[in-house]
Amino acid sequence: MMLNYRLLALSVDGAILKDNSRLSRTTKEAIEFVRNKGVYVTLVTHRSYQQANKIAKALRMEHEMICYGGSLIAGRADKPLYAQRMPVEMARDITFELERFGCQIIVEHENFELTNRLHQPQNLLGRMTVSVSESLFYPQTVVEHISDHIDLHRIAPLRMKVDFDRNEEKEAAIEHLRSIIPGLNIVEQEGDIPSVHLKLNEANKSETLLYLGLELGIHPEEMVAVAAKEEDEEMLNAVGLGVAMGQSSLQLRKSADWVTRSNDQDGLAYMIKEVFRKQMNVSKQHL
Repeated sequence: MMLNYRLLALSVDGAILKDNSRLSRTTKEAIEFVRNKGVYVTLVTHRSYQQANKIAKALRMEHEMICYGGSLIAGRADKPLYAQRMPVEMARDITFELERFGCQIIVEHENFELTNRLHQPQNLLGRMTVSVSESLFYPQTVVEHISDHIDLHRIAPLRMKVDFDRNEEKEAAIEHLRSIIPGLNIVEQEGDIPSVHLKLNEANKSETLLYLGLELGIHPEEMVAVAAKEEDEEMLNAVGLGVAMGQSSLQLRKSADWVTRSNDQDGLAYMIKEVFRKQMNVSKQHL
């Protein structure tokens, strides 16, 4: 008997969104199709709660979302289902050490962001303007000494984003943090700006997705996950059907159970129709 998949976990960048960051009508219709079969559809993304929520609203999705690369399961920002926060002392120590490097630090909480005032070369200030403009969903506080502010206000963040002036600064900072801060997960980001995400080791997409499944009574083998980035390889291997987008790296495609077309070829919609077309309706799950 064919197994009914009960949960569909979707990465945003490279899966739901095309390379031009647009959401196609075909993708919307495919997600609506699978939701009508009673499948629990959730976003799993490195994006913030507000950014993910904007996409969820466009898709008319009402289920919980996994945000900040696995640090948060949120339905409403003021009442998260699950959160892996950095302890205050850890966050203070990280920012204290980073303040000696040429970088912009953004401390992320689900309700606000905190960033440092820069006294750096003009090229970094220009990059900072781009980075800050991506965070307009939030109240953002700019402070002189971010480590002191964290300590004073007892802030336990979900994650930190760090943009560096030069790649050499990034490499030196990574080596330094790894040598003195245990339990820290450092994820290097793709793009023109040397950048990293910092979070707890426990804050990863695969473990958080399995936790959500446990809360819903859905087993890993009843899950389908779709992604396009190598950082999501562990998540694809943790579920019953791991699907790589067609434009993914060779490594991700080799480790996946199924490879669909690229995002610009509506690969997500193609996969949904192929995998779920003959599936019987399943009971809708609610928290």
